[in-house]
This record gives sequence, structure tokens and C-alpha cells, in this order.
Amino acid sequence: MPITSQIRTKKTWLGVAAASALALSLAACSGGSSTAPAADEPAPAGNGKPEISELIVGITPVADQASVYIAVAEGFFEEEGLTVTPQPAQGGAALVPAMIAGDIQASFATYPSFLLAQAGGIDINIVAEGVRGNEESNGVWVKADSGIDSINDLEGKKVAVNTLKNTGELTIKVLMDEAGVDVSKVQFQELPFPDMVPTLQSGGVDAIWVVEPFQTAAEASGAKKLFANFSGPTDGVPLSGLGMTAEFVKANPNTVAAFIRAMEKANALLAENPDAAREIVPTYSSTTPELAAKLKLPKWVAGAASAKNLEVWNDIMVDQGAISAPVDMDKMVYVPGK
Repeated sequence: MPITSQIRTKKTWLGVAAASALALSLAACSGGSSTAPAADEPAPAGNGKPEISELIVGITPVADQASVYIAVAEGFFEEEGLTVTPQPAQGGAALVPAMIAGDIQASFATYPSFLLAQAGGIDINIVAEGVRGNEESNGVWVKADSGIDSINDLEGKKVAVNTLKNTGELTIKVLMDEAGVDVSKVQFQELPFPDMVPTLQSGGVDAIWVVEPFQTAAEASGAKKLFANFSGPTDGVPLSGLGMTAEFVKANPNTVAAFIRAMEKANALLAENPDAAREIVPTYSSTTPELAAKLKLPKWVAGAASAKNLEVWNDIMVDQGAISAPVDMDKMVYVPGK
């Protein structure tokens, strides 16, 4: 069944293509301790003192990931006995391998990065949700005078995404399939978010996929939005979340439970008052307060990550050939004490 029918019934170390292979080669050095329970044993409930109090969390400096900085600024981590240091990168395709290597303890990434690692043989636990995709907060942009007026006009063109075979490319392909575009005639090119607008303006690519704050920068440059890639069959799809290696989770259940509690407080705050993101984004990106005031924000939701909600990524990634078979989402999503 095509992905559109299935859905309707319901930032720079490595590229994504190498992530699964790297995951396999780094399995022996993933970020846990030698005292982790056996693979088939559940982690304890995690109600005690954190086993590890200092964590490095990999992030991409975009508006979607404001919750980590909110949790730091509001003292939510500190209340749980944790010291969390965000570490920026180009995207989840770089962060997940770094997490597997033990360089960082958690990564904030779009879900395909986690599924690619899982499909490659490394057990990943999704511990907290990030944001949901919507029509306002990201999309594909072109130069106003490009002559590109619809998704069909992208045949034969170069489209830049921050990481290949990940959220931008996959969701664009879903919409291209629906529109009857010959995807084989579209060239996807990897480009860091900060380079997107300048490369579009110089003619290096024909279209760019950007999220905030880079989308507002694209608009300010005179570019036009061609379409929102979280629209139609992909509207409301969970966009990003926080993951850890299953080995780290099993070895440090108290730390992980404390981390989850802090992140859920931050998500609840942003779900109720998303404008809080406008104040925090300039503190971790090059966004000015004036630009932040114009951002079109994603959707934050309160509560825990849900395997049921994330199952759509199995549909998308299998349908688009990113993974050969679905992964066990119930196994991936971690709930303390479950």
C-alpha cells in the first residue's frame, strides 16, 4: 500500500548513509557501563539518585530543539540532580554516531536517524519527544524569479537538505510521489542549514529545505515558499525527539528517568507557551531577537513519547527504501519502569 494511503488511514561528522555502518562497527563502544543488565532484561524503574550527573546532549541549533535549552535555563535538569551541556552539530546523522561512540550521552534528532541506527543493529531508546511537523515551521523554498512554481517543477532540479536520506528528503519524496513527480530526476544535495540561503541565492541549488530560524531568513532574502513538506499526508507527523543508546539506558536508569522528567517539564512549558522559544533561540543560534519574533514555530506537546505515534516513520522509511523492514517501535520507545 502506498505511504500516502497508509498515513491517511490513521547539523558535521558523518552522513546518514554511513550511520548504520558506523553503528555496527562501534557497537562495542556504545555509551554505557559494563554493569548494564543483559539485553533481554528491562531497565529498573529509575527512581533513585542519578548514576551519572553530567550529560552532553547533541543538538542542532534550530528552533525545534529549544526544549533542551529551556530545561537548562529553567533549572529543570538541576532540580533532577543533572548538569546538561548541549553540543551543536549539523544534524542527527552526525549526532547519533557520536552518541553510539560514547562522545555524547543523548542526541536530539529527527526520528529517521534513530531508525537508521536501529535497523543497522544498534539498539536505540527514544526517551522524549521533540516537536510535531506542521505547515508553518518548515518547507521547501526557491528564488522568487526561478520559474519554479510547483512541486512538479522540481524534476531535473537540485534540492538541498541538511542530511541525505533523512526527514527533509523523505517527506519531500512522499509529497513528490503523491504529485506524480519522477523522484529519480530530482538531485538531493546535502548542505548545512546556515549555508542554505546563500547557496540558493548564488544559484548553487534550485531549492532548499529549511526549518526555523532559517526559514524566516529565507523569507527575508526574498525567496518564496514552494510548499510545506509537513502537509497533506505528512501533516502532524512527529518530527524530532531525544534518543540514547539502549545500553546507556539500562546502565543508568535513574539518570535517564531524571532526564525524561526534566524534558517533559520543558515540553509542557513550550506546549502551553510556545513563544518562550522566541526568547531562548537567540541564545544558542545566530538568530537575532528581531528575527526570533518572526519565527513560525513548530508544535510542542506535553507528555511522553509514543510508539503508536512514531509508527508512521516505519511506513515512510520502508516505502521510500530507507530501511528494508520495519523496526520494533515498542522496543525503541523507553518508558521508565515499563
